[in-house]
Amino acid sequence: MSLLDTGPHTVTIFVEEEGTDFRGNVVKAPSTTGVVVTGCWMQPVASTRGAFAALKVADGQNVAVAYKLIAKGSKTPVGWWSRIEWTDNLGNLRKFAVLGGPQSRDFSVSTDHVSCTLQEMR
Repeated sequence: MSLLDTGPHTVTIFVEEEGTDFRGNVVKAPSTTGVVVTGCWMQPVASTRGAFAALKVADGQNVAVAYKLIAKGSKTPVGWWSRIEWTDNLGNLRKFAVLGGPQSRDFSVSTDHVSCTLQEMR
């Protein structure tokens, strides 16, 4: 058993779907129906180095927060155009867009997981 088997969080993933826009172009967007994934981890990203800041305050009003989603099973249905919803321990519904990843790791049965960086949508 590993930590990946006992994550304390539950998220809803609105998987990416293909459709067409009003011009007939093929576009990807989150579906309207979510898939519930239990036993995962939602961890705040603490580093401010790199292409974006984990916590950025612009003009004293706008706060952008990044999280890392780690879920057991490399077949977890998260893609670049997915949307993720999570209710935190204070009962607040938080909505996220995929910022980086998703990266599948299936080296062994015990370490099989997917991770991605999320940016909160406010």
